[in-house]
Amino acid sequence: MISSRYLFIPLLAIIVISCKQKPGSTADNSQAEDTTVNKVDTAVVDLPGDKPIPLAQLVVPGISLGQTTINESSENIYKRLGKPDAGDAAMGKSIATWYANHDTTGYVTQMYFSRDMGNDETSRVKQVRVTSPAFKVTNKLHTGAPLKDAMALYHLKKVATFTDKGNSRSLYDDAKAGIGFEADSKDIITGITVHEPGKDVTTTYLPFFADLKPVK
Repeated sequence: MISSRYLFIPLLAIIVISCKQKPGSTADNSQAEDTTVNKVDTAVVDLPGDKPIPLAQLVVPGISLGQTTINESSENIYKRLGKPDAGDAAMGKSIATWYANHDTTGYVTQMYFSRDMGNDETSRVKQVRVTSPAFKVTNKLHTGAPLKDAMALYHLKKVATFTDKGNSRSLYDDAKAGIGFEADSKDIITGITVHEPGKDVTTTYLPFFADLKPVK
């Protein structure tokens, strides 16, 4: 039986979309990585059985991660986050990487953008990935938590393996929900990604990690 939390999360979409963006806000995901509560957006969502989580740190599968909403324009994101520390672009697709405090050894926020060539020329975020434990699905589900905690909430399937800074990683995804988790060899969560529901996450993960190997 699926946990009641899993059923509750889709109901957050309306709350997140209506509360997340505030005119004149300059807070960004990299700042949220280094603070307990975002100083600009302190709105919270109270999940059943959990302490309130600030919207700036809340992970909503298939919808948003922190202040970033799936299908949000890259223009809006760059205005909020500033210039990325690294990135690449080609054929209407691009990736952008921000490091906490611009330190490449720190927590990472990465985004994958795409244009619908011929229909929508706006570059929109299709996936956002973070490694900071500040971003939470629930107070007990974030990077640093056991993978089994995510398994209890989502229908996760191992979809790929890759290396990150020389360390082996496995990628588990619930395609229908639009959320994935990276784990190390000890099954500890090292990264969380939110993507469009129903999409193959390995296609958008490949630009992040060139050695990504899908599991068949």
